[in-house]
Amino acid sequence: MGFYGILSFFSILFLFRLDYSTLGSWDEAWYGVIAREMVRSGDYLRMHFNSLPYFDHPPAGFWLMAISYKLFGISEFSTRLPSVLCGIGTIALVYLTGVKLFGKKSIGFVAALVMGTCVWYVLRVRSGNLDSTFVFFYILTIYFALKARENIKWFIPTMASFALLFLTKTLVGGSALLLVFLANSNHIPILMQKSGRKYLKYVIYGFVLAIVIIFPWYLVHFLTYQNFYQHHFVDIGTRNKTLLSYFNLHATQPLFYLHMGIRKWYYLWIGAVGIIFVKRDFLKKEVAFLLIWNLLVLYPFLTTDQTQIWHLIPVYLPISLIIAYGFQSLISSTPRFLDFIPINRTSLAMTIMSLFLICFVLVAALQIKSFYKEVIPVNKYVADDVAISIDARKVDKQIFLDDDFLPMAVYYADKKIFTIRELELYGIFGINHTLVDFFKSNQKDFAVITRVWAINNLVSEKIPFKIVAKNNSFVIVTR
Repeated sequence: MGFYGILSFFSILFLFRLDYSTLGSWDEAWYGVIAREMVRSGDYLRMHFNSLPYFDHPPAGFWLMAISYKLFGISEFSTRLPSVLCGIGTIALVYLTGVKLFGKKSIGFVAALVMGTCVWYVLRVRSGNLDSTFVFFYILTIYFALKARENIKWFIPTMASFALLFLTKTLVGGSALLLVFLANSNHIPILMQKSGRKYLKYVIYGFVLAIVIIFPWYLVHFLTYQNFYQHHFVDIGTRNKTLLSYFNLHATQPLFYLHMGIRKWYYLWIGAVGIIFVKRDFLKKEVAFLLIWNLLVLYPFLTTDQTQIWHLIPVYLPISLIIAYGFQSLISSTPRFLDFIPINRTSLAMTIMSLFLICFVLVAALQIKSFYKEVIPVNKYVADDVAISIDARKVDKQIFLDDDFLPMAVYYADKKIFTIRELELYGIFGINHTLVDFFKSNQKDFAVITRVWAINNLVSEKIPFKIVAKNNSFVIVTR
C-alpha cells in the first residue's frame, strides 16, 4: 500500500460524506460562530461568541477555520475541512516519524494504520474541533525535533511548530517542549564548547521566533481582560489542579476511556509494551523516547477525575508508534526460531513480514467495520433543533432560547441569541428562568425557541401567545 496509498485511503475515510450531518452544538457550532465572527469583524486576535469575549483557547485553530471560510464560504464542510486536512497531515507525519526513529517503512506504515483507525481520532478529525489541529502540530513538532537532532538548523521550524501548538491549546502541549529537549540532548555537549556558538544561534533564533508568534495574542489579552490569567491558565489550562493532585491517581476511568477510544489497539499496546520490556528494548534511546513520550502525555490524565475521552487523543500518537515498533521487534527475532524450516532466511523473513503487515491490515479493517456506522452518516439529516434555528433567521425580533443548544442556535440562526437561563451573563436581570415567568415579564418584542410541550404551560396559565414556526420537537413563540 505504501505511503501514498495509506494517505489516499485515510483521505477518503476522513472526507467521505463530511457535510452530511449538521454541526454539533458543543463544540463545532460554538467554534464555527467564533471563526465566523473573526472573518466578519476582521479581528483575528480578540475572539467573541454571541457578543461575549472568548479566551478559553488561543486562536490558531480558529485561524485555520477562518481561512477555510474565506476560501470556501461558511458551511458544515468548510468548518470541518481544517480538521480533516490536519488529520491527513498527522497520518503522514506518524508514518514519517516511525521511519525517522527506526529506519523501517513497515513501522511507519503500521503506526499510521493504527493512528488512523482509532475510533475517537476519526470522530474528532471529521468534526470542527481543535483536537485534530492540536495533534497535527504536536506530531509536527516532534518530527521537526527529530530532524533537528541531526541538523540543528531544524530547531527553528521546530519552535515555530511548537508556538502554533501552544496557540492551539496552551498548556496541554507543554510536554512537547520537554520532548524537543530530550530529542536534541545530543547537542548539549557541543553547545557547551566554544566551537558550539555557531549552533547556539539556531537555538536562539528558534526561541525568538516562538516568542514572536505566541506573544502578541497573550499581550493583548493580558491588557484587555482582567480575569484572563485565572480563566485561561488556571480554570481551563490546568482545570484548577494543584501540584499535589498529580500524585493522586484516578486511573480507572481514563484507562477505560483510552480503551474505548482506540478499542482493539488497546490490547496490542499493552502487548507491545510487554514485548519491549521482555526484550529489554527500552534500553535503546529511540524506544526510551517513545516510552517517555507515552508517559508524559498519559500520566496527567490519570491524576484527575475530569478526564474526557477526547482529552486522551494526543496519547494515541506514541501508542501507535509503540505498537508498530513492539510487534516489529517481535517478528524480527522470529526467523532464528524457525531454522528447522528448509527455506532461505531472507525469504522466511520477508514472508513473516508480509504476514505481519497483513495481520495489522485485517485488525484495522475490523476496527473500521466496527465504527463505520458511528462515524459515517448514512443520509443527510437536519435535526429539529437545527431546523428551528434556521427558521429563527426569518424572525425579526430578539430571539431567546429556552433550551441548551445555544451554539447551534446562534450558528444556524446567524444572529445574537440570549438564553433564558443565563440572562445575567448579558446584564439582563430580574427575569426568572422559566418560559411562563419570561412571558409574564416586561420584556418586549421577543420570540422564544422552546420545546413543543412547554407551550402547554402557557396554555394552563392562560397566557396569550403566537406560534411563529413549529416542527416535531421545537416551536418559536411570541406574544
